Amino acid sequence: MSTAKKTAQKRRQPRRTLTEPVIQPIPGESLTSWIGALAEQQGFEMKPLLRELHLDRLGGLSGAEMRLSDPVVRRMEKLTGIDAERLHAMTLARYAGNALPHLPLFSSDGVAVQQWHKGAWFHRSQARWCTKCLRGNDGPRWLLPWKLPWSFACVDHAVFMVTECQACWGIVDFRHDAPPERTCENWTDEGEWTYGLGEPCGFSLKMCQPVPVSDDSVLALQARVNAWLDGTPTHEDRQLVALAAVLIPLLSPSMVRRGDPLLRYAVRSPRGTSQRQRKGRRPWTDSLRVAAAVYAADRFLSYGYSASEVADWIVDLRLLDHRRTPWRMDVAEWAYGPSLRPNPFVEPLVHRGLIILGGWL
Repeated sequence: MSTAKKTAQKRRQPRRTLTEPVIQPIPGESLTSWIGALAEQQGFEMKPLLRELHLDRLGGLSGAEMRLSDPVVRRMEKLTGIDAERLHAMTLARYAGNALPHLPLFSSDGVAVQQWHKGAWFHRSQARWCTKCLRGNDGPRWLLPWKLPWSFACVDHAVFMVTECQACWGIVDFRHDAPPERTCENWTDEGEWTYGLGEPCGFSLKMCQPVPVSDDSVLALQARVNAWLDGTPTHEDRQLVALAAVLIPLLSPSMVRRGDPLLRYAVRSPRGTSQRQRKGRRPWTDSLRVAAAVYAADRFLSYGYSASEVADWIVDLRLLDHRRTPWRMDVAEWAYGPSLRPNPFVEPLVHRGLIILGGWL
């Protein structure tokens, strides 16, 4: 061995390890958020920390947030002292039986993951958040339910979820290995055509101003959806979610005319209503539209109508608003999304021509 190589080995810094006590995950926190908070507390860079926890393989942190393997869980238990149950609870696998059917067993199975991502109602990298939660005493900690479109309001703070940066008004995407203090990474138009220069927006997401929920029934409906997400729903809660899933792309203003004016605005405006994928945006990415669909579903079910009668009512209200264009449901969405489970409201709507099975437009 050369003298230079021996000298370099002597100068090499000793391998760092985690020191106790490690920061504890807050209730409902996502694995990505907790890893970021852990890196900040321990003074680690993200990449060395991921290597230390063996989260740098088989899909990286985004794959780990779907499902953790047993060897990785054992290592994380040993290094952090966080028990396996709490570690698994921070992954999307906790929703595999309800909100995310057919969640792939292995995040390394690229084909299965790609098919599932195409059809599952899940925000792979798009953010939605409650700014008041981010400003809390625990710091900017991101919750796992925020990755699902079914989180449309924060029950604790009585505000709607924010889905866009209020500086550039773009959909917010962020890296899984980003630091906890999230900022908007959308590129602005300034300098775009000047020597190819540009810069990210950089607006702090916790500085966005949320819209308050003025109708207490919306918060009650979010609490019912949360019970479904947590695996403790009643039969009525399951029916509510099943009908809301098919209503999200089929909403018309007449369905929410007695509800919060903000929900009527969400249905009347073009935001999130286009069937064409616009930067990956689908109707269920708009928290206001999801809230309107749940509100309308609750109204329909309160009359005790059958699935066939509900379908007739949906057809009549859409004709009243001059909305005849059917929703084209992708085959992958049919196989992997909430229309499964099974959904008693899908077949009557298919028979009436409001849902067409095929590819996305």
